[in-house]
Amino acid sequence: MEPTTPTPRKKRYSPPIHRAPHDEGEGNWLVSYADMMTLLVGFFVILLSFSTVDQKKMEAAQKSITQKFGGTVDRPYGEIYDRIKAALEKENLGNTFVIKENADGVEISFLGAVFFNSGSADVKNEGKDILSHIAPVILEQSKDYNILIEGHTDNVPVSGGGMIKNNWELSSLRACRVLDFFEQQGFSKKRLTAVGYAETRPEVPNENPDGSLNTENQAHNRRVVIKVSKSDSPVFGKEKSK
Repeated sequence: MEPTTPTPRKKRYSPPIHRAPHDEGEGNWLVSYADMMTLLVGFFVILLSFSTVDQKKMEAAQKSITQKFGGTVDRPYGEIYDRIKAALEKENLGNTFVIKENADGVEISFLGAVFFNSGSADVKNEGKDILSHIAPVILEQSKDYNILIEGHTDNVPVSGGGMIKNNWELSSLRACRVLDFFEQQGFSKKRLTAVGYAETRPEVPNENPDGSLNTENQAHNRRVVIKVSKSDSPVFGKEKSK
């Protein structure tokens, strides 16, 4: 019997796989973007570690944001500010005063002409009438409020050869006369402070760029400032230490 020859197996046909050509740049932008973001984060972390936060600016920003979004704002002097402002507005003083409120207290700035005649330290009746409306409002709120009175002049020297020799004396005497009125209204001496700054703290330039006098600005700089604050107010403490 002849040996049988094994039948060869047929190989299956596998079609060739065609791979798309690889783009070496594919995906590289993702890597670059991630690296850039990592570097930026690191940069800002370093900046933050070396920076110091200005607390007052932060508080001001928080207050502004709160107001924009309809939230409530803490006003420790809100009530007394509103009442003093209302009392002054009844006097029809026009633009002769400015009242401000901040975290440290209430500040009322009056043009000097409202309280005093030129070169004089005697409070006019008009000024006394205004003070008589302010003092009770403060006393009704609290007898523990501190009152700081500042006297300011323009840069024109005192003339006339009278009792007052210079702007230091004039500004100091004016502040003291206003202080006397508050004392007469029942304020404790311990709560009252008067200081004169002469022409050293102008709010606006007394002179024009060409060196000529700016009479409107000078009138603005001749002023009396009354600051109302609580006993723990840092602003009042700084003023008293000067």
